[in-house]
Amino acid sequence: MLKKTLLLSTLIFSMHFCKVSAQIGVSFKNGHSHNDYHQPIPLLNSYHARMGSIEADVFLKNGQLYVAHDSTEITKDATLRKLYLEPLAEKYVKNGHSPYPDPAQKLQLVIDIKKDYQLVLPVLIEELKSFNTIFDKTKNPKAITIAISGDMPLPSAFKNYPEYISFDGRPNIEYTPLQLKRVVMISADIKKYTTWNGRGTLTTADKLKLKSVIEKAHKQQKPFRFWGTADGPETWLELKKLGVDWINTDQPERLQNFYQQGASRPQQN
Repeated sequence: MLKKTLLLSTLIFSMHFCKVSAQIGVSFKNGHSHNDYHQPIPLLNSYHARMGSIEADVFLKNGQLYVAHDSTEITKDATLRKLYLEPLAEKYVKNGHSPYPDPAQKLQLVIDIKKDYQLVLPVLIEELKSFNTIFDKTKNPKAITIAISGDMPLPSAFKNYPEYISFDGRPNIEYTPLQLKRVVMISADIKKYTTWNGRGTLTTADKLKLKSVIEKAHKQQKPFRFWGTADGPETWLELKKLGVDWINTDQPERLQNFYQQGASRPQQN
């Protein structure tokens, strides 16, 4: 009887996990272009690879939002508006009011604030006003999602910002139902859960830890992403099998090719 009960519980768990992990359906469209501004052509490399999530780190300097990983990298032409907001808005209009030519494909722009979110967010909100509803999901369901990551307000302060501003959640935070509505995804540093280098298979213990944090996000009805992962086919395949929804990559075109070719495990030499 105990065996049957355990078997039934395992079956129910497996069915539930498969259901929630398929909420988005992982493909190259679920690629998250990490540190996108380091691409040979910022935005465009990832956009033409049809990434569903594109990330830009920002700093505030002299009243302008600049895209850079470090304040020493700031250059005068690398503003968030010039590199991301304006070209995305132009493509949105060209596509007949859709982020991509395929009207079914969504896009989120993840803005990773490096410091001083209290100063950065008001400037960002003011910038977005000039783009009508292109970045406003509350008025336009086809809008490009704006997701804030990095230096963020506490969940209790989410309500102080316009509803079209979403946030990148963390698995260790217990959100209220209202706060959770403002969370667009849950992200975590994979190195907090495993020392796996992305090659070969995970240990059983590490696999259980990773599945546990992914499942917690899925129970909250949120897609999940790991950052700090290795960046290659073996890793992408393993993350897909674990149920990760957003695949972190610095190689958007290679990730697209991987999925277009069937996302099969690479042959070992």
